[in-house]
Amino acid sequence: MSRLRIAILGAGPIGLEAALYAVTLGHDVTVLEQGRVGENLARWGHVTLFSPWKLNHTLLGGRILEHSGVMALPGAEDLISGAEHRRRYLLPLAHSPLLRGRILEGHRVIAVGREAFLKGDRIASAQRLESPFRILLETAAGEKTILADRVLDATGTYDNPNWMGMGGVPAPGERAARESVSYTLDDPLGRDRKRYEGKRTLLVGCGYSAATSALAFQDLVEEAPSTSLLWITRSTREQPFESHPDDPLAGRAAMVEAANRLASRGDRRIRRLAGRQVDSIHPGNGGALRVALRSSEGSELYTVDRVLANVGYQPNRSIYAELQVHECYASFGSMKLAAALLSQNSVDCLSQIGHGSETLTHPEPGFFILGSKSYGRSSSFLLRIGFEQIRDAFRLIQGEPELDLYQPSERIPA
Repeated sequence: MSRLRIAILGAGPIGLEAALYAVTLGHDVTVLEQGRVGENLARWGHVTLFSPWKLNHTLLGGRILEHSGVMALPGAEDLISGAEHRRRYLLPLAHSPLLRGRILEGHRVIAVGREAFLKGDRIASAQRLESPFRILLETAAGEKTILADRVLDATGTYDNPNWMGMGGVPAPGERAARESVSYTLDDPLGRDRKRYEGKRTLLVGCGYSAATSALAFQDLVEEAPSTSLLWITRSTREQPFESHPDDPLAGRAAMVEAANRLASRGDRRIRRLAGRQVDSIHPGNGGALRVALRSSEGSELYTVDRVLANVGYQPNRSIYAELQVHECYASFGSMKLAAALLSQNSVDCLSQIGHGSETLTHPEPGFFILGSKSYGRSSSFLLRIGFEQIRDAFRLIQGEPELDLYQPSERIPA
């Protein structure tokens, strides 16, 4: 087929792998990244991934790095941190001959539209392919636009956290308190220690991110006894996490057990309160925060210095607001994919299978949402599934249903 201008939004694990795939197929590729390559991995770089290395990279990427003489990659069963993944894999890929000069860092995507069509023109029609995508970018030098024939959005969700207020709506005072609230996976034992050492922190959340944070505070209060943590969960269960004895990911199973023990311990420096939600946040004395919590029994007021809200993330949908994108009304994920995910009953995310090219399509032709963003609010995404999405998207782009560059027999590009 003819050489296409392909814009890939985001230079994280999925964005770079998609760029490799596209370049290998001979396309003109531009990767647009608002920060640095692997920015989000750097931000939670202290965290070790649950899944082994063999699930977190592609054969194509590994072959290219080996061909380029890059130092040895991790072993197949190795568990590495986000920082290691970025340093040992993503950055070498970004600097490889195939991608060198194709990644534009510091280029924030503001909006994507069609040069000649509005959102309501040519509804669900392939005629929209007759007009290129027009992408508005924000850079340090100002705003500019570029054109593309195909667009792959792999921007993820980490930059767009959920609110911690009741019902997912900002609690009164939450927006004004943003400087004292973190919505990310902070590092209380390292980079972010000054934020939390000797301080009173409210931790909000009942997912694996919250468990990771709580266990970090378990160590911090031992090293700095004046530190305290109040951990609240919306769940009323005595133990915040359901244990799965046969969990194939040993690290995840160990974390769940440790977090459940911590939640049940009743330590005065780390307290867990079940069945609570944040009702409001107001300034207190000396820069502190007065946080009102709501439960079935009424309201409670606590004074803290910081809030760590590990309450999940959702897609930034403003990027494609002028495109014909079909979203799930519950998750904001891609509609066809969301429907397929609902049909999966297994609690084990490793049992997920790819759902094929058709689940990646939208009424907007030539536009694909890949990676964690395609899952919307769901946290069950795996990199392995993202790699399958890349393959499936390019089967559609190329018009080759059997195309698979992840097979061992495929040639390494020069």
